[in-house]
Amino acid sequence: MSKELQLEIITPEKVLFNDAIQSVEVPGQKGRFAILRDHAPIISVLTKGNIRVTDAEGKEQNFDCAAGYIECAENKVSILLNS
Repeated sequence: MSKELQLEIITPEKVLFNDAIQSVEVPGQKGRFAILRDHAPIISVLTKGNIRVTDAEGKEQNFDCAAGYIECAENKVSILLNS
């Protein structure tokens, strides 16, 4: 059984989110996509839009994204936002 999916969302100023999640949906250059547990490794550019996080308890949180990057490997997701 795989470990839980961990998400960290950071800006140059602070850490916005750092916790276990069920899923995260992001605005990619070629459209929105979601990452769930055991997702294949990926690095992608993010565009303007909304980041939707479903936490481990099933509650949704939303974050604004102007631009940034996402990386996922071994059930750890890192989102780096420009602001």
